[in-house]
Amino acid sequence: MQKGLILMNGSTELIEEGAGFGVPIAKYKDKTYFSMNAQVYLQRFTEENLVLKKIFFLDAISKKQVRGVNVNEGFYSIAHDVFERSYLNRQGMRPVFDWMMELRKTLGVQTQFVKVQSRGSIVVTYNCFPNQIRIHVDLYGLNRDLCQEILMLNEQGARHFRTYRDSDGNHLRNRQIGAWTQITAAKGTFSDTESGFSFSLENVKDASLVRGWELVKDRFCWAGMTYALNPKTTHFDYMISVSRKSNV
Repeated sequence: MQKGLILMNGSTELIEEGAGFGVPIAKYKDKTYFSMNAQVYLQRFTEENLVLKKIFFLDAISKKQVRGVNVNEGFYSIAHDVFERSYLNRQGMRPVFDWMMELRKTLGVQTQFVKVQSRGSIVVTYNCFPNQIRIHVDLYGLNRDLCQEILMLNEQGARHFRTYRDSDGNHLRNRQIGAWTQITAAKGTFSDTESGFSFSLENVKDASLVRGWELVKDRFCWAGMTYALNPKTTHFDYMISVSRKSNV
């Protein structure tokens, strides 16, 4: 699947199973669409500024299989919805739910992404500066029929980014961060104490901002913040602040 921008510590990628910065997905009434194919263009490259444009084609969906056999989607959808509501609403039981998800591998349950007819494209422009990434999202090429929500993912790896702070004074670690929790503060920040890297996003008008951290063996390993947009949105702008503190 297509990724966004990746933080690097020297030659080491910090993304793990995260999606990267600035990755769109679209939730429709029938399916959630991801990007399997994309085109990337370099628009500017100087010592202080790099501009990349990436066209994401929303042309893939996920399917569940048990030991290589497709699962009945109607039945799985009902079971998944029940599990998801419990998982998100009962944060105190996260270790139990995480164990249940780890058990999926033993039972042979896998998620496969398959290419389907595209629902259109979303163009993301990354305007990169030394400590700041300005992201412009152009959604004019997306098919809106039955679209319910558009998400912009901003994720790196959960083993690196274990600490969350925000401007309301919240200071959380690991599972305390939650899997899908709305941010009401003006700004949220994830940080990696080992590399010294941190990245911050702000609440933006006409969008909601949620945070998440998931580390489940052989399944999830991501930490970050996601903007949820109205399906009628035609363009969206936001900024990611990136900093690094010396560990010396």
